[in-house]
Amino acid sequence: MPATSRSPDPIALPLALEAQWTLHHVLLDRIEREETAADSADVDPPSLEIYQAFETLERGETRFTAAQLEAIRDLLATYQRSTDWWELERSALEDLLADVSTALEDAPASASVDPAR
Repeated sequence: MPATSRSPDPIALPLALEAQWTLHHVLLDRIEREETAADSADVDPPSLEIYQAFETLERGETRFTAAQLEAIRDLLATYQRSTDWWELERSALEDLLADVSTALEDAPASASVDPAR
């Protein structure tokens, strides 16, 4: 039986400029967290998808792979639940999280053969 997987094509994430800056700030904060930690062994490094998504935004683009959007979604959810200063940005984070989730839900799936069969 075929399993579905996400298309490898980039997915557009239409964002207003303010939302792009918020996302940029979240990604940069996550990337820098390891560098600024008192003991970097206590902080897991960000995923490759987080780095790639940051580089995409740096180029002024808002088209991401499904894996990058999933990593962004997970990161936004973590920040949205945080109790540190990100709490002040909660509504912006919730809006971004909704936009990313919608983009993932609307992304076309491509059929692929289940390798277990």
